Amino acid sequence: MLIAAVFATIPAWIVRHPPITDWPFHEATIRVIGNFHDPAYGFDKYYQLTLQNTQYVAYYLIGAVLAFAFGVKAAQVVLVSAYLAGTVLGMRALLLALKKDERAALLTVPLLYNVLFYFGLLPFLLGIPALLFALALTIEQKRRPTSRRGLGLAALVLLLFHLHFFPFGVFALGALLLAPWAKPRAFFVYSAPFVPSVALALRWMFGTEAGKLSSGAIFQKHQIRPAIQSLNELWRWLLDVGPDDHDELILVGFIFALIGTTALAQGDADDGAKDSRALGLLPLACVALYFLLEEDHGYIWIIAQRFPVLFLLLLLPFLRMPKGARGDAAALGFSCLAAAAVTVTADRFVRFELQEVGDFDAAIEHIAPRSKVAALIFDKGSRVVHHTPFLHFGSYVQTARGGLIQFSYAGFAHWPFGYLPQAEPPPGGSARLRWEWTPEETNRSGELATFYDYVLTRGSGFDADRNGFRPVYEGQRWSVWERNIGENALGR
Repeated sequence: MLIAAVFATIPAWIVRHPPITDWPFHEATIRVIGNFHDPAYGFDKYYQLTLQNTQYVAYYLIGAVLAFAFGVKAAQVVLVSAYLAGTVLGMRALLLALKKDERAALLTVPLLYNVLFYFGLLPFLLGIPALLFALALTIEQKRRPTSRRGLGLAALVLLLFHLHFFPFGVFALGALLLAPWAKPRAFFVYSAPFVPSVALALRWMFGTEAGKLSSGAIFQKHQIRPAIQSLNELWRWLLDVGPDDHDELILVGFIFALIGTTALAQGDADDGAKDSRALGLLPLACVALYFLLEEDHGYIWIIAQRFPVLFLLLLLPFLRMPKGARGDAAALGFSCLAAAAVTVTADRFVRFELQEVGDFDAAIEHIAPRSKVAALIFDKGSRVVHHTPFLHFGSYVQTARGGLIQFSYAGFAHWPFGYLPQAEPPPGGSARLRWEWTPEETNRSGELATFYDYVLTRGSGFDADRNGFRPVYEGQRWSVWERNIGENALGR
């Protein structure tokens, strides 16, 4: 299983620029936190740290520590690899805790490279292996409680909360389902490891702006989407990543594996633990949350859409593996499906890097360090993946050159750093919603010439003369423009 877990990480480290929309965002955030007072980057000239506002701050703090030792790129690769390999190993741990066949964990691999992965919801995704390990450890602690295991569980659940609230919430439901409600003394021992994380969660939900907004997405009254619309969009939020038919074939293979394995297991005794029945409500809860929650709430995007993948993952502990040679044949089929998913994903990553990224690195070499840069991505799309992998490429500038980049979530309530007073870009605070999606509006607004030193563009549409910029690099896909009126860009 360890070999399969390591094999699943291949796409994370084979290219410099993966086709993952928010990947540059997370890299830049790790850079800002890890090098905040480094004069080579000049971040403290523009920003102030607001780590206390960020519920998933663990991703960036761990990343900053790793970056100190290995560099920002390597830190990001390690974190993403922890999601990819960790989900496989976390599922194995949960299966073993439930006394199930660990080989069913191979079926997690085709689910790893889902739509949320390509969007780059990396703190949320890293919360998934933490969720699986926490459930496994909870089961073991319930059976044989020890102080050492209880302390480890408390630390793991605290980490889970600080990775992302949604996996933490799913774990909380699982812990409630597993609780020994009929035995008060056992319940007290069972619950003790969860007290610190529950206290922090309540404080965050009711004591911070970001927490109130996030909890409001779940508990506030809202209009429920028509069920037929949710059903029609289900595939879009699962594995519908590329324009070819590989994703469809992998999903067909996954469904065939579930049905075929269940058929082969008929007549075999189910040796699973009783706790597996208690957790049976978890995948059903994910189904309900997909149909009942909003798609977005304020600046929080992709809410309900996170739960179809969680449903499929949490369904795997209930898969009955056949015995003997039939089980070996099923495991071989799982391995082939996993290998196909890794190969398809790696091929997409390589084609994106070689065919579409183009002269990006050459372009940003023309941007002076510590500059204020606006990234206007007119050409956001890709022929390799469905989504918008170039949307946040401007954040790579901040990783490499420091300074200030727009678009950024700096200034939003949930982000680990915000602007210093008098350092905010126009309009004098956080960016308007959908700033990054509407470069045409920014081009017309007149805000560029009054603040930014450089503009980085992909695709046509930038009116340099109107905004007061001159070209310093014009490549096949990327261009860099320097401000030539008012304060010279190099005189920061």
